[in-house]
Amino acid sequence: MYWQSGAAPQRMRFSSNEITQILVAVAALTLAFTISQLGGFYALQGGLGLAEVGLVAVASLIAVLTAFLFHELAHKAVAQRYGCFAEFRAFPMGLLLGILTAAIGFLFAAPGAVMISGPVSPRQNARISAAGPGTNFALAGVFLGLAVALSNGPPSWYVPFRIVASVGFVNLFLGGFNMVPFPPLDGSKIFAYNKPMWVAMVAILIVIGYVGWSFGVFAI
Repeated sequence: MYWQSGAAPQRMRFSSNEITQILVAVAALTLAFTISQLGGFYALQGGLGLAEVGLVAVASLIAVLTAFLFHELAHKAVAQRYGCFAEFRAFPMGLLLGILTAAIGFLFAAPGAVMISGPVSPRQNARISAAGPGTNFALAGVFLGLAVALSNGPPSWYVPFRIVASVGFVNLFLGGFNMVPFPPLDGSKIFAYNKPMWVAMVAILIVIGYVGWSFGVFAI
């Protein structure tokens, strides 16, 4: 997700403030996904083993790092291509909401957005928007394939399978959430400029999700 504002500086950079906000968002999202995948606070009170909690936490961290960072960096890369400047800003209330909803076993998170400065055309606007969820869907497809391959392996492959499957699921989840056609989500900009493009991306989302569910990869 990104938000457009202001006049464009001459170059794009990572400021110390942006790095801090990215780290905060990654930490909060990792906590939220860990709690959610474990079934919420009620499940945690049921006496889950430390190894199980640790595995899910590590898988969630790797998943959030790839899905969240690659999503935001995709927005930045395309915006830079069009001569714009972009910086990520975390949404504290959105992150808190993610943790609170994860506690009841249903995750709804709004981690933040890449702020874009500089004039862009509607076409460029749609392409910048599509870069984030498009990257998520590509990664989800890759990790889905890896997870399917690992699922047929020996018991020693169980841990890498769980991690790879989590990476695929989180990418699919974050990409799908951002395709919701309501501002300021990416889907609203894509839908406004090119509805067939939006439909095609949603179709890709559904296909990947269905295949993952059919093979039991995303049922983790």
